[in-house]
Formats: sequence, C-alpha cells, structure tokens
Amino acid sequence: MEKTLKGLNKRKFLKIIIFLFAFLFFFIIKCFNYDRYPLMGHLEEYAYSWMGIHLLTSGVPQTWSPGERPHPSQDIAFSGKISNYGVDLYVDILAPWLDLPPLYGILSGGTAFFFGADKWSVLPASYIRLPAIIFSFLTTLVLFFLVKKFFGYWMALLALTFYSLTPLFVFGQRLSVAENGIAFLYLTSIWLTLIYIEKRKGCLLGLVPILIGLAGLMKQTGFLIVFLIIFLLVREKLWKESLFVFFGVLWFFGFLLMYGWSVNLEIFKEVTLNQSKRPVGFLGLPFLFSTAGYSIDFFYDGWYVFSLIAAIYYSLTKFREKNYQIISLGFIFWAMVVVFSGGQADVLLWYRYPFFSFLAIFGALMLVEIAKKPNLFTSILVVGMLLTGRVFLSNEFRPLTEPFRFRIIVAFLLLPIICFHLFNKPIFEKLAKLVIVGVIIVGLFFNTQAIYSAFPIASASKTFPMGPTTVLSEVHLPIIWRLFLVE
Repeated sequence: MEKTLKGLNKRKFLKIIIFLFAFLFFFIIKCFNYDRYPLMGHLEEYAYSWMGIHLLTSGVPQTWSPGERPHPSQDIAFSGKISNYGVDLYVDILAPWLDLPPLYGILSGGTAFFFGADKWSVLPASYIRLPAIIFSFLTTLVLFFLVKKFFGYWMALLALTFYSLTPLFVFGQRLSVAENGIAFLYLTSIWLTLIYIEKRKGCLLGLVPILIGLAGLMKQTGFLIVFLIIFLLVREKLWKESLFVFFGVLWFFGFLLMYGWSVNLEIFKEVTLNQSKRPVGFLGLPFLFSTAGYSIDFFYDGWYVFSLIAAIYYSLTKFREKNYQIISLGFIFWAMVVVFSGGQADVLLWYRYPFFSFLAIFGALMLVEIAKKPNLFTSILVVGMLLTGRVFLSNEFRPLTEPFRFRIIVAFLLLPIICFHLFNKPIFEKLAKLVIVGVIIVGLFFNTQAIYSAFPIASASKTFPMGPTTVLSEVHLPIIWRLFLVE
C-alpha cells in the first residue's frame, strides 16, 4: 500500500513538473517580441488605450473616430497626425467618446499611463498590450483545468499546446483588444458554472455574475455570456441560481448605464442605437466559417482551419455526449454572438477571440483520434494543414518550398496510408501512424519558429517601428533559443 502511494505521488509530482515546464515554455514563446509582432500601430488597440488614458487623466473618454459624423455634443479634440517611434496615425479624436465601455480601456491606457507614456502620442505597444498578455496566461491556465476535468491530464496538456503554438491564436492573444479579456472571463464563467453544478458551492456561483459583469464592462457583447450560463443552469433545473446570475449581472449593466448618463446621455443613446443597426445578416455564419485571421487581414493558418473542421465534426457526431456538448456550446454560442453583433462580412476578426480556446480543445481531440486510427482522408488533412508554419518562415531571403519538392514531400508522407488502403497490411498502418505523429511534431516545431521569429522574419528587409520594451517582451528561451530563432 505504501509503495502504491509513493508511486502515485511520484507520478503526480512528475505531472506537475511537466505542466510547469510546458507552461513556462509557452509563456516565453507568447511573450518574446509581443510588442513588435503584430506590428505596432493597430488602430483598434488605440481605440481602447487612448480612451482609457484620457479618461484617467482628464476624466473625459476620448479617442479616434473612424470617420463618422460626430454628435452635436461631441468635440473634435484633435484632428491630424499623431506620431511616435516612427508610427504616423492620421485621426480625429472625439470627446467624449462612448462607443465602448470603459474597463478595458482603463486597463490598456492605464498601463501606458503607469509607465509614463504621453497621452497625445502613439502609445508603446509594449505598454498597451501588457493586459492582453496577462489575460492570455490566465486563459491558458483555465483552459488546462477545464479540459483536464472532462478529458484528463494529457489531453489538457495537448489542448494547451495547440492553443499556445498555433500562430493565429498567439498573434491574436497579443493584440490589446477587449476580446482577450472577455476570452478569459467567458471561459472562466463556464468553468465555474460547471463546477458549481457538480459541487453546489455557492461561493463559485457568486463569482459568475461578477465575471460576466466585468466582461460587459469591457465590451457590451460580454453581457451576452449571461444567456449561456442561464441555459446551463436551467437545464439542471437550477431556477434560483439562474435568477441570481441574471440579476447579479444587471447591477453591472446598470453601472454601464450610469457611466453613459454621467458622461453624456444623449451621445450614449445615439451611439448605442447606431451600433444596433450594424448590417448583420445570413452571410455572417458562412463568412465566419470561410475566413481566418486575427486582425483586419486574413491569415490562413492551417492549424486554425484544422480546429474549425474538428469543431464541426465533433459538434455533429458527439453533441449528445455531455463533455463534448459543453465545448460545442462554448464555441457555437460565441460564434452566434459574432454573427449577431458584427457586420455580416466585416473584417473585424478579433470578435472571434473568445471561441479560440474551444477550437483548440477540438483540435487536440482530433489530433489524438487521427493518430490512433488514421485513414486516407484524415492523413491528407494532417499532411495538408499542419505544416503551414513552414510558409510563415518565408521572406525575401527565405523562399517558399519549391513546387516540385512540395509534391515529392506530400507524396512520400501519404505513401504509407495509400499502401495500407491498397494492401491492408499492419506494417503500413504503423508507418502511417508514425507519419501522422511526425507531421504533428514537425508542424508544432515550425509553428514555434514562426511565432518566436515573426518579427525578425518580417523585418529582414524592411524597417518597422519599435517602441520601448518591457521585461516580458525581452524574455527569451534559455540555451535552446537558437533552435527557434530564424532570421
């Protein structure tokens, strides 16, 4: 008995060490050059940070307007060029500006204010992206524990890897937009609700309306999380708890109304009305499923597309199984939030960030399923999609894979599974499984290089703006960093 307990303790200790090592590795990969890539000067980030730093310093929220005619009560506080660190932004700064709630702007702009940035300048990306990076780490932790609850430790570790080494996910986690905060609060609200349903601990449920309320104070769409949480509670016949969450969130919604009223009620009403008239429609969901990206440009990362296919597959085939159903609901609910709140073909791809963690779970599940029992279709899927990191390593000095070499590589990798289908010999199945595992490992290696070296690759023949750094943006992998740095 004593030996058994010692063995269990050793395995548990080993798992903790593996998790800490993996988390530290992913932490460094996400941090390194987070201020330089995505490139500095993204206007959506400054919508929040300028609003927040002005609100903190002058008491009036003001930031850039995308060109709409200002309300009669609004002043154009500034019109022209705002420059710093080689970035020139031509904007109209409106005051007061009430398009978005204040919380994320206060976090983003407040960080810049803390570091002493000038509010009338292009704020350094290293400052304003710091809250997004912190939320990214928190989301990663919650993701691990949620997947561990449903699918076990090793699947949780794989989902963590998928989420932390898919370039599209990582670059999105670096942008300083409210959706990165909402992604953490959304995932955590679902996790705590599920734990409450299982253990009935009131303190857990008490946190849920707070988390949803904070999400709503980052962006109005955050309040919509309450409907999914109520759905999860009502199907368990927890009516009182549902009412508790609903009315708890109303307090935060009331705070947002008070904020709008205290600044300028007329502008707040007009802005809210205008936002409700966005051109949503039946193209919204097809557009979501047929495009990929993290900013205003499309970014076709094969790992993202693979996870999207996995989400559709598991939602169709295993929706009745409770653990899969929760992940499906988390994904499709936020997909519908995007469809309802954004224009049906607007390239505002950061709206999707809160469902990225659920895609990572589905992607990890499909990797395991394919590795265990590959067939011709799934092998083509893996070989064709999971090596796209190689494309992101190219620039003017590093060409793409030559067409002939590409065809040879793909044909060679698919040969074992083709032979298995033709001759049905176990040796070919084993070779096919080996190829799948090898492609996954090599694909993750390419992804790690693409993330770690994104800025050096982009700036090999061009000059891009660079502001001051922070300790986190300069952190790098000890000893093994040369394996992942491509210049």
